[in-house]
Amino acid sequence: MTKSLRVLHIEDRERDVALLTRHLNQAGYQTSSRRVDTETKLKEALNNEEWDIVLCDYSMPKLSALRALRIVKSLKVDLPFIIISGTVGEDLAVEAMRAGAHDYLMKDNLARLVPTIERELLDAENRQARLDAEALQERLLIQLDNQRKRLDNIVANVPGVVWETRGRPDSQREQVRFVSNYIEQMLGYSVHEWLTTSGLSAQILHPEDHERVNRETNLAYESGTRNRAEFRLLAKNGRPVWVETHSAVIKDEDGKAIGRRGVTIDISERKQAEAALLEAEAKYRSIFENAVEGIFQATPEGNYIAVNPAMARILGYSSAAEVIAERILFKADDYADLRSAATLKKSLAEDGLVAGFECEIYRKDRSRITTIQNVRAIHNDQEEVLHYEGSMEDVTERALLESQLRQSQKLEAVGMLAGGIAHDFNNLLTVIGGYCELSLSRLNERDPLYRNLSEVSKAATRAGVLTRQLLAFSRKQVLQPRVIDLNSVVVEMEKLLRRLIGENIEFHARFGEGLGRVKADPGQIEQVIMNLAINSRDAMPISGKLLIETANVALDEEHIKRHAAVEPGNYVMLAVSDTGCGMDKETQGRIFEPFFTTKEQGKGTGLGLATVYGIVTQSGGSIWVYSEVNKGTTFKIYLPRVDEPVERPAPRPLKESLQGTETIILAEDEEMVRELAHEVLTAYGYKVLVAANGGAALLICEQYEDPVDLLITDVVMPEMSGLELATRLKTLKPNLRVLYMSGYTDNAVVLQGVKEGENFIQKPFTPIALGERVRTVLDVK
Repeated sequence: MTKSLRVLHIEDRERDVALLTRHLNQAGYQTSSRRVDTETKLKEALNNEEWDIVLCDYSMPKLSALRALRIVKSLKVDLPFIIISGTVGEDLAVEAMRAGAHDYLMKDNLARLVPTIERELLDAENRQARLDAEALQERLLIQLDNQRKRLDNIVANVPGVVWETRGRPDSQREQVRFVSNYIEQMLGYSVHEWLTTSGLSAQILHPEDHERVNRETNLAYESGTRNRAEFRLLAKNGRPVWVETHSAVIKDEDGKAIGRRGVTIDISERKQAEAALLEAEAKYRSIFENAVEGIFQATPEGNYIAVNPAMARILGYSSAAEVIAERILFKADDYADLRSAATLKKSLAEDGLVAGFECEIYRKDRSRITTIQNVRAIHNDQEEVLHYEGSMEDVTERALLESQLRQSQKLEAVGMLAGGIAHDFNNLLTVIGGYCELSLSRLNERDPLYRNLSEVSKAATRAGVLTRQLLAFSRKQVLQPRVIDLNSVVVEMEKLLRRLIGENIEFHARFGEGLGRVKADPGQIEQVIMNLAINSRDAMPISGKLLIETANVALDEEHIKRHAAVEPGNYVMLAVSDTGCGMDKETQGRIFEPFFTTKEQGKGTGLGLATVYGIVTQSGGSIWVYSEVNKGTTFKIYLPRVDEPVERPAPRPLKESLQGTETIILAEDEEMVRELAHEVLTAYGYKVLVAANGGAALLICEQYEDPVDLLITDVVMPEMSGLELATRLKTLKPNLRVLYMSGYTDNAVVLQGVKEGENFIQKPFTPIALGERVRTVLDVK
């Protein structure tokens, strides 16, 4: 419902008047107003027009708020006087309130404007009601003095209780001489009860108001002045009733006070309305001030007119006033994507509502955050936009985690494909490389075929490196972890790294003291360092600096908020930093994707960083990258710290010691690999029983009466896995030892019991590597 409001603005800027008017219009007020900024105009407006409220700026060139307040007081105009300013400090506000201002507001928090005005209008209405009651009381008291014989006729139509007492106003000596019939309607007591019950008026006074009311009444009685008081009485049914009493002292012919007479009216409804308004204002203010989300109001042009503290914090400002002074909702260059502001404005114009609008914006320091904004337009009766109101939430952390999750899922999908390809390819490489090595061992180096086969062998080796990169990326590579010292790994690689990066790049290493140990495959960690060093070298084609450093770190909750898949705890950090060309955010989002490269065609496979990512992740660690264009790049790897001694690798056996006479059963579903392994093991002197699958291997062992010393089985075979085959064969041959082989290992298989270590050989393998591993497994005590 539209409410009319006559507002006198003491303000030197028309823009601020328009701002306040918009706030009032949106709250349903139809305002008529006038702006004045000098003493002459103020006096003219007060003398010639009627107003409901005064809204005054604190500091103006021609008239201050305190001077304006004195003028209003001097003209005896009872109007709510509210100071609204952007410069009022706490002490100035206190001074204004002492001078008679009813309240003060800051221009950066106009959310309080309407509740404050409504409260002051209600107070003004109450003051007028009190004046009316006092006038009524004055008329009644005069009539009571002059026409006591006609008392009942006088009070019959009064909406309150008329009363008269004798004696001092305390519980013992004051006696009720007269009370009007309205008392029964207001409190439930009859006139008879009032006249015959001693001290009833004192008994029904609310205990919390008793001391105050008695003190004030006695002072008025002794001084002979009239008294006005608000307090609570307890009705006959125990219900508290707020009343307002106006009373005067009755004096005898000698001027001595002998009693009182007065009027008491029920103001319970007014008190309830005041309490409800104060409660609503406090609740709204609490929500606005304490909300964790940013809350704002803005003009149709996008100028902020109200901003809560959370909004200021989100945008990086020290106060809401700063936001209002410096920011605009539709300012394009406050958005990372310049089109966002136009999109937001267009959507509001077309639909009047924008929900879940996600966009990157700049804070005061120009750092970027991701926000979600919900904005709606507030219209008047003519469907014109009065203002916008909305909320803003900082979802930077959530957006980062979602992005990391999407990246992880994307890499996982590509990894599954890469792992499958590498599995099949490794079988082929095992055969190609194996037969090349067997053939080379039987040829004279001067034989024309020797050179050809050597080149084939080299190509197979390079292809094996490629498949290992694919497996490392897809996290399906079989690792041979042991406890290592990262400082030692870097020291052993230093000469190689210096040759690798070239003389034009400065190389520095910074080793953490008391560095903890980690459990990882040392060969794979070397691959990680090498790949990162090559990446840095390529980013510094002319010159630059490369730094490798290690340190003990403890990752806390604050760190892991911005890093997915990381648990808080103690880690060992390996960092590789360069002063190269750096990367933009779009490139950083793709660097771990396989086959993604920024290098020229033919100068990179796009698997280097994908390999790093896979090795680190499979080793239980995490990797983080920071880079800026033309400022360089830093990769930080965090590997879990372990409290175990460093493990030294066992010496490799001599080639002559690879011979054996034990019985081996070989289970392999890939025919070419099976035939190669059979030939190699037979050449080493072993008796080999060959099976194309798990079922065939079981049947052979059931029929073979002599001991079987070793099972060599592929991990993944149709119908029966290598793990299941080994379990069932051990019931037939209790002393059987097992060597697993595969082109890759599935995490589930590993968890089921296939150990990564001495009882596993990864394809592609060479004949010598197979012989070494077989001998190692058989010779374990």
